[in-house]
Amino acid sequence: MMTETVDPIAKARAAAVQTLLDRADSDATFRALLLSDPRAAVVQVFGTDPLPGVTYRVVEEQAGEVAIVLPRRLDEGELPDTLLDLASGGTLFSAFIEYRNGRPARKGE
Repeated sequence: MMTETVDPIAKARAAAVQTLLDRADSDATFRALLLSDPRAAVVQVFGTDPLPGVTYRVVEEQAGEVAIVLPRRLDEGELPDTLLDLASGGTLFSAFIEYRNGRPARKGE
């Protein structure tokens, strides 16, 4: 049986994005903030900006449209400078996400 390698950065990113989507789905004010100022929305949910040198962009699908986002493909062994800075300090992006029951905990849980 072949086991699939799990990329911890991709896993942390997916969990963080899902946390933001869940909050936007249940909170109209937060949804508006996520669309207008994604960085402020990230800070509001996670308490910090885990990737200060990165641009956040949020796209809201419109009726009759499907948005597909292809994350930038990294060459094997390549990390963007912002993640290298975190790794060299011994911190990973996932360190900013507290997990409960296999999913990121929401603020106040």
